Amino acid sequence: MAICDTESIRDCIATGSLPDIDPHPVVILLLAPFIVIFGWAAWMEFRRWWLYGPSENKRSAFPINEDAPSYEPPPEEDADSAPPDQDNEQERRND
Repeated sequence: MAICDTESIRDCIATGSLPDIDPHPVVILLLAPFIVIFGWAAWMEFRRWWLYGPSENKRSAFPINEDAPSYEPPPEEDADSAPPDQDNEQERRND
C-alpha cells in the first residue's frame, strides 16, 4: 500500500499508486440500516408507481381560500375577568 503525502499527491496520482481505501466495518454497520431503509422505501415507491401510475395529488394546483375558517387563538383574558380559583368555587357551592 502506497502512502502519499500532501506534497507528493500529484506524483501518486500520476503513477496510479493511490492508497487503497478499506471501508471500516463500524462505518458499514452504522450506515447499513439507513441504506436498507432507503432502498426499501425506493422499492415501495417504485412498486406503487408501477401498479397505480404517477401520483394524482393535485392539491397544490388549487388556490388557497383566504376566506375559509381558520384557527384563531382565544382572546387574552384580563385579570378582572379571570375565572375564580378552585377554593372560591368550592366555597360558592357550599353556600
